[in-house]
Amino acid sequence: MKKPWIRVTKWLGNIPVEAACTMCPAVYFQVKPIGHRPTREEYQQSLQNQFDAHVKAAHAKAEEKSDDHL
Repeated sequence: MKKPWIRVTKWLGNIPVEAACTMCPAVYFQVKPIGHRPTREEYQQSLQNQFDAHVKAAHAKAEEKSDDHL
């Protein structure tokens, strides 16, 4: 079974500001503005955390169902 991947869809210079799930064309993740000037690492982590939560909610159940058929 294919695994979902995170793909950056928008950049602000070298800072990722939007990403998508490669298996869910309509699912996008956007960084949430924070009070101070953001760093690339903070925005990367924000997108990764949103993606990880999506995978756990949307794709973990699909993997469990495919494992049941083994």
